[in-house]
Amino acid sequence: MPTPDDGFRVPAACSPHGDNTVQILLTGGSGLLGTELLKLDSDLLAPSHEELDITDASAVADYVAAHLPDIILHAAAMTSNREVEANPEAARKVNVDGTANLAHACDGTRIRFVYLSTDYVYKGDRGDYSESDEVAPCNLYASLKLAGEEAVRRVPNHLIIRASFGASEFDYPGAFSDKWSSKEYVDVIAPKILDAARSPLTGVLNLGGERRSLYEYALESNPHVNKIERQNSAHDSPADTSLNLDRWNDYVDGRGIVHGVRNCRVCGSSDLVKYLDLGMLPLANNLAASAQDAIDMERFPMQVLLCQGCSLSQLSVVIDPGVLFSHYTYRSSINQAYIRHCREMARSLKEPLQIESGDLVVDIAGNDGALLAEFRDELGVSVVNVDPAENISAIAESRGITTINKFWSQEVAQEILDQYGRPKLITATNVFAHVDDVSGFLAAVRHCLHEKGTLLLEFPYAMDFIEHREFDTIYFEHLSYVLIRPVTRLAATEGMQVFDVQKQDIHGGTVRVFLGIEGAQDVKLSVAEFLEKEERGGFHDAAIYRKWTGEIDALIDDLAGQLKRLKREGAKIAAFAASAKGNTLLNACRLGIAEIDYIVDDTPEKIGRFSPGTGIPIVDRSVLADDPPDYLVILAWNFAREIIRNTSTFGGKFIIPIPAFKIIES
Repeated sequence: MPTPDDGFRVPAACSPHGDNTVQILLTGGSGLLGTELLKLDSDLLAPSHEELDITDASAVADYVAAHLPDIILHAAAMTSNREVEANPEAARKVNVDGTANLAHACDGTRIRFVYLSTDYVYKGDRGDYSESDEVAPCNLYASLKLAGEEAVRRVPNHLIIRASFGASEFDYPGAFSDKWSSKEYVDVIAPKILDAARSPLTGVLNLGGERRSLYEYALESNPHVNKIERQNSAHDSPADTSLNLDRWNDYVDGRGIVHGVRNCRVCGSSDLVKYLDLGMLPLANNLAASAQDAIDMERFPMQVLLCQGCSLSQLSVVIDPGVLFSHYTYRSSINQAYIRHCREMARSLKEPLQIESGDLVVDIAGNDGALLAEFRDELGVSVVNVDPAENISAIAESRGITTINKFWSQEVAQEILDQYGRPKLITATNVFAHVDDVSGFLAAVRHCLHEKGTLLLEFPYAMDFIEHREFDTIYFEHLSYVLIRPVTRLAATEGMQVFDVQKQDIHGGTVRVFLGIEGAQDVKLSVAEFLEKEERGGFHDAAIYRKWTGEIDALIDDLAGQLKRLKREGAKIAAFAASAKGNTLLNACRLGIAEIDYIVDDTPEKIGRFSPGTGIPIVDRSVLADDPPDYLVILAWNFAREIIRNTSTFGGKFIIPIPAFKIIES
């Protein structure tokens, strides 16, 4: 700034504006910053004081409810130290009460709240302040802005920007040569503020320029400015409020943990429509060592966008894959239903793909080698696993599966060529949806694949995702939700073709997609049939996705309401499978230890840990017998039949959450 739960509901339409625009409500549009922001984006909704008095709580609530912006960028404030000191009550009403009114109006919505605070909240005696440093406001203005920060924190998706800026020209006769800051000219900082508002960053963010004295700052626009010293000023001010800008610089340079998505990863289109917003969710596989650590985990916006160019659905953010996959707790071989699926896959592909003993099969992100073990044992082929998780790769190696502990890349493809030859088959099951650079992924496959070889992709099918209400399959590892149309388009750009598509029942509805080098195989009728079914079903139109959003909102409300009702009636409720999809479901429904006593899981690495975001303890099967619940929620509902069969002796009832709340007698 210029220096001196229950009952949670999502709006019925996540994009109430009916198009792909992100609507930003700007307060303080007539101010120094607001005027500059409107130069950058004339579509900002910037009501005048007469249209919106932020000190009037009911007026604020009505205005926000009527317009339902995606983002509130709150720049309105009394900023003059002298004015604040002279009219402290008026300053409090604007800077604190007005901010609290806007924050309160966000209750029950998914609105993002971006708040302009000040560098003066820091003590100001040493500089280089990072966002986590203690705050010690040096004057009333800074104290009021800090109180506003506390009001903003009630909004789950909030960003507090601590900054200092001034007019585009320094028009004072003198400037301090012994006062240091990161103050910036408004025309320079305004684009950064707008970018930060549209970013996925949350919490506190420092913004500004390089550390310099106010005299050096003033010289940039006024070569005639005179040097003055703080001791000669009638008003005391902090000596050094310069900011550590590492968080912002890391984000801009792509070194941060998260970055936003502006374009389709398949076709490059910027015509993206948001159709689902599950709020702020933690990383689904990031299990915690304590309940409090789990509850306090960092959260990110969980939003799904539809590309109107090629019909790919994708998340609005990408989390650093090194954070997601370098240590992984899911083990494929734990799930016997998946093992049977892998064995059947190996047997069924031998003849049609002409796989012979001694051929090379590579599995991308092959986890603990469950799939390759079946190919090796059933077909006698050579196998190589590529997986980035160090702990999981070690398990695969211990099972005799040669493993390259890296992310799939052109370099890994060359390594395979040099050491093992060209693969006749490359498999990537439940992997393609995890990939950000899909073009690079396919190019690496094309680089090493045998001329008559096959890339087999298996991923949850977006038609099933919609038709079966599988919102819980949305988590930060799953970057894309895929139809056949975008895959065929992507393949063509990389000199490959989709030559067959097969439906699979596993994981609630999966497709098996076969790709080869263009012209190497005959394209089967199945490809055209899938494409036609998608077109006929309206899956290239945003309307079906917006309708689905309403269904998901209702499903979440009903599921949460039913479980809370059972709990109020005295029931003991547990869950089965500390899966990623289960963690999405629990967090989206705002369920926690008040509703779910524990989660049973068979994965040794998960036992004794706590579910991310909820703090629910994860236990082994023995607890079902020692402390049986009345109801067991099957979070891994795609394996419900097997789970019910293997746990039916606990004596209670089962709850299936997807596609709708359902109780099953044991």
